[in-house]
Amino acid sequence: MIDSLDPIPAENIFRLDPKRRQAIPYFSAQVQAGFPSPADNIIETSLNLQDLCVAHPDCTYFVKATGESMLGDYIFPGSILVVDSAIPIEMGNVVVCWLNGDCCVKRFLRVGKMIILEPSNENYSPIYVHKDRDTFRVLGVVTYVVSKPPRYVRPD
Repeated sequence: MIDSLDPIPAENIFRLDPKRRQAIPYFSAQVQAGFPSPADNIIETSLNLQDLCVAHPDCTYFVKATGESMLGDYIFPGSILVVDSAIPIEMGNVVVCWLNGDCCVKRFLRVGKMIILEPSNENYSPIYVHKDRDTFRVLGVVTYVVSKPPRYVRPD
């Protein structure tokens, strides 16, 4: 098993800039992933990604992910995570947290009084948080993941 902390460096944390809002054309026609069908290419409205992804602007920030411990949740190295610190933490949320001086992203689980930070890559081990010896705090819930599609590598 691989150490599953995958710390997020401080330079990968960004505050939301509410002054930099830009609407992007939104096509309401659905895009099929299978056989293409004729689509209506009429722009019906504009979509602002900040309006879509940010419910609490004063409590939201962006984090650039590092490491591979969360690949099962489609969080790749370089993914931008939208993190909301105003959302109550629930069992199973993907969270950004502070653990013993490092910032990391994991799935939050609670079993009785024990907190488990679960990676979504089976090659990584869960982290068991011990209140008596660990410094731990949830910094926010991941609400969206922004990633480029993975590159296709053709098998030889």
